[in-house]
Amino acid sequence: MTPIRAQRFMMAIMLIVSLILIHTGHQWGEYIIWFMIFMLLLSAITGFCPSDAIFQKIFGKNCSDEGSCS
Repeated sequence: MTPIRAQRFMMAIMLIVSLILIHTGHQWGEYIIWFMIFMLLLSAITGFCPSDAIFQKIFGKNCSDEGSCS
């Protein structure tokens, strides 16, 4: 698995968990969604995403913008 695929998988899991929390009456699940929005905006503005760096260290692969991993 590539770091980008792992990151997308983790984002999907976090969204599912936050939606389940919201639908079961736990309104603090909304903060997970706001945190993800903030991190995506930060990544778009600065070009640095902390989760990219973490997943690249875990999987030991560097991915370019074209999507090819070595």
